[in-house]
Amino acid sequence: MSFVILAPLAVLIVIFCVANRAPVTISLDPLGTLPQFVYDVPLFLVIMAALIVGVVLGGIGTWLTQGHYRRSAWRRKHEMERLKREAEDAKERLRQEREIRSPALPAASGSTALAVSRA
Repeated sequence: MSFVILAPLAVLIVIFCVANRAPVTISLDPLGTLPQFVYDVPLFLVIMAALIVGVVLGGIGTWLTQGHYRRSAWRRKHEMERLKREAEDAKERLRQEREIRSPALPAASGSTALAVSRA
């Protein structure tokens, strides 16, 4: 399934890169006085780099803003585990109390069981 989506996308990216391979000048010096910070790179690299940086920064921003949801889910998960342990402990204590308080029932003999089933 992913190949069906990724193959056409890869073809489109290759076509985009071939169509936009003309060099553009990128200057990393805001004042323009230092020539060592000027680079000639293909246009598609500039566009792809901007796209990748945007996706990464957007993902980081989303991850940071959703931190309280992850924290809340973590707390609820641990509270649920604690409550399950408490319920299991309570069931075990109840079972032990019933064993202590109730006398052991005598085993049913074969004739008694037969008489009860015929009645």
